[in-house]
Amino acid sequence: MAGKSQNLSWLPKREAVPGIIICVVIAALAYLTNTYIYGKISPLMYAFLYSIILGNIIKLPQSFSAGILWCSSSWLRFSIAMLGFTISALAWLQLGIVGVIQVLIVIAFALFFGVWFGRKMGLSPELSILMGAGCSICGATAIAAVGPVIKAKDEELGIAVAAVTVFGLIAMVLYPFLFQTTALGDFLHKSQIAYGMWAGTGIHETAQVIPAGAQVGEEAAAMAMVAKSVRIFSIGPVVLLCAYIFNRIKGNSAAGTEKVKLNIPSFAIFFVLFSLINSLLLYLPSTKTAWKNFYTAIHYADIIKVFLAVAFAGVGFKVHYSSIQKLGVKSFVVGMIVSVVVGVLALLLVKFIYMPYSGI
Repeated sequence: MAGKSQNLSWLPKREAVPGIIICVVIAALAYLTNTYIYGKISPLMYAFLYSIILGNIIKLPQSFSAGILWCSSSWLRFSIAMLGFTISALAWLQLGIVGVIQVLIVIAFALFFGVWFGRKMGLSPELSILMGAGCSICGATAIAAVGPVIKAKDEELGIAVAAVTVFGLIAMVLYPFLFQTTALGDFLHKSQIAYGMWAGTGIHETAQVIPAGAQVGEEAAAMAMVAKSVRIFSIGPVVLLCAYIFNRIKGNSAAGTEKVKLNIPSFAIFFVLFSLINSLLLYLPSTKTAWKNFYTAIHYADIIKVFLAVAFAGVGFKVHYSSIQKLGVKSFVVGMIVSVVVGVLALLLVKFIYMPYSGI
């Protein structure tokens, strides 16, 4: 289970090698699928699905367990911390104060509405928080970051990733269709900038935001990624906030017993720290050119996402279909409702706050 991996050693032991190898192979297959078959689904999701399918069809030897556990815990935390080096806080400057305010409103609303609605629908605190985090930040990556902090079960991680990804894919197709073929285009004054802001704040995964923006135009794609970058940068603070929310929910339900200890995840702190270091190196004249070349190379090679794909393969091997079945359809209903409400809120904020401010 996800919660049992908290005390694992940082470096893998020799017996972990077989499990690590199979996770690396799954990640490579995921990237081949993303590159040559269908590129609009994140390699992370492919790795996750492939390992779920393989793990439920074939009973792997016990010798693979140590490596799979290490990939799904220690390596996952390391990868999320390193993700900070690919995110620049300078995106906040590009978006402007009103744009940043809009993004933060969407993040806060999606998180708290997701948690509240999930609880109203009878979901566990853990699954409700995962749903809110996935819809507020960046889908699967946010869910993977929050899961270890709140000790979510692997099956809860699986259902949250599946639900958020499904409705993110629907949004990826629906947003450009509505903008290009309905009165919604006129509502946004046919502006690619306004549309990009909507897509960047309303769609979950980066792998979905990019094609949703590109289908409308280059300006839309660029704007969508700037807005999305601000959301991704917020992973660290949102993980800490989710830990606090989880602590409050568990504390309130303890009926007078000792409150749940607040867990401050070190990887979330390092994510924020690395993001700030990245921004500083991109800003300082003495380091700007050299670091920008390195920064570009990391993005081009997608190194951190490769790390995450290996980790997601490990998580997927621990998800069992029978356990997912027990969670029922309520999770998908919550994912659908939260996705729709967040999309509508993002659209209204673009229309009545961002567009007047930007003179669109």
